[in-house]
Formats: sequence, C-alpha cells, structure tokens
Amino acid sequence: MMLQPILMKNNLLAALRLACSRGPENGVSKRWLLRTSSRLNRKYTNSVGHCLSQCGDFQEARIRNQVFLWPREACSATFLQVLAEILTPNHPHQYQYGPTIVGRDDVVLDIGACEGSFSALVTGHCKRVISVEPSPSMCRLIEALFARRNQPCPQILNCLLSDKCGEAYFWEDAHNPGSSRIALETTPGAAKLPVRTIDEIVETLEEKPTFIKCDAEGAEPKIFSGGRKFLEKFHPKLAITTYHSADDFAVMHALLKSIGYRVMGKGFLYTQGAFRVMMIHAW
Repeated sequence: MMLQPILMKNNLLAALRLACSRGPENGVSKRWLLRTSSRLNRKYTNSVGHCLSQCGDFQEARIRNQVFLWPREACSATFLQVLAEILTPNHPHQYQYGPTIVGRDDVVLDIGACEGSFSALVTGHCKRVISVEPSPSMCRLIEALFARRNQPCPQILNCLLSDKCGEAYFWEDAHNPGSSRIALETTPGAAKLPVRTIDEIVETLEEKPTFIKCDAEGAEPKIFSGGRKFLEKFHPKLAITTYHSADDFAVMHALLKSIGYRVMGKGFLYTQGAFRVMMIHAW
C-alpha cells in the first residue's frame, strides 16, 4: 500500500535534482517527464498485442502490412516494446525525430541492429542500409526477416565497435537479446569477434553513411570516439541512446559539441534514483 507514494516521492526528488542540475541534461525539455516510455509502451501493447504468432524459429508480428521477427524463446513483451519504440511517433526512444529523419538519399549505418526492425523499417525509404550486429544468431534473424519481407538483405557486419580495433568475446542471451554482452574468453558459449571502429569501417565503404543510429548498451561513447575523424569530415545525422550509463549523455553531448554538431536531448528514464536522458540527436 505504501509502495506507490514512496515511488512518487522518489520521482519528485529526482525531478527536483534534474531541475537544479547544471549539466547538459537540464536543457532537455521537461515535458518528457510526462511522456514516458512505459505509458506509451502499454498503449501500444494494448493496441497490437493480438498480432503476434509463432513462425518456425521466430515470433512474427505483422503490423501495417509489415513483418517483424523476434527469437522464439525470447520475451514477447520485449518484442512489443521494441516495436513500440520505432513505430510510435514522438516516443522517447524513437530514432527518427526532429532533424534526424531518414531521407531518400541517406546511407544508414544501423549500429546495434539487434533483430533488424529499424533496418527493415527504413529500407525502401533510403538509399542503402548497413547493419552492424555482434550477435551471430541475430544476424541470421535479420537475414530471415528480409527473406520473409521479400527484400534484398542489407550488408551485415558481424562485429563489435569501439574506440580501437582488436578482438573480444561476445556472449549471447537467447532469452533476452538486450542482455547479450562482451564476455571473458572462458565464458561458455562466448564467440570471438573482431572489434572495429567507425573510422575503419567507413574506409571500406564506397558510399559513406549520412545517418547513424546507435543503440549499443552503453558502448556509445567509445564507439563514437572511434569515429571522430569520420564525424568531423562527413557530419552524418546521429540518433544515439544515452540511458545505459549515468554519464553517457554528458559525455556524448561534450564529444559531439566539440566536433561542431548541434545537439538535442530527448526523453527521460527513471533509474537508480535519478532521471537519465534517453536519446541524443545531432546534426
């Protein structure tokens, strides 16, 4: 009975600390405190929950004549949350927002492609998509998704990204793809993957990315530090998650401003007693 009042009090205290902050998060519109992901996700789930079905090794969603896939053994609620994020206009986790909209002439670099929903959504609305995904099973799912949609599969780079090239081990969580992570060599089931940088990748591409979406579970600061040369020269549009670690938004804000970007924060996530900015958009 007392839990809800305690949560409300904690939220109010966190909002007060946010309002008094001198950091870049203070510049994010406070209206996002009311437009929460949880509320929009519930609304979306209630409207489309009936559209899921089992299809071989996958869960399939058919929404607005489009097919999306998810691992069969993974949580359906997480699948619907992912779809809510990319299909709900003005969602705090929406990548296409304000000045960062995918256009017909854009070459899209989808970092952290996961199940490929964003890559699939923008394919056909842009010039080209390159998907970057460390999970071998999710790479196979992306291939299956585009086969199911009768579309040519985008180029898929099965690798990790960071600020330096090298190698690392990656462990997959079949039940929760978002929990897959870099692991020790001794971790059972971990696969060795190349670690690349944005600067190194774009050197191999004839057409340079003009739009970069990134959701990399907290690796975003290192990933974009490894792309500084490319960002300075080509200045692509950017839509980047910043809620995985407490300092991500401030670090990304400083990095992108130093390169000459105009930046905008969007959305708040309440976690560990504080509000974190969910996304940074730059152009």
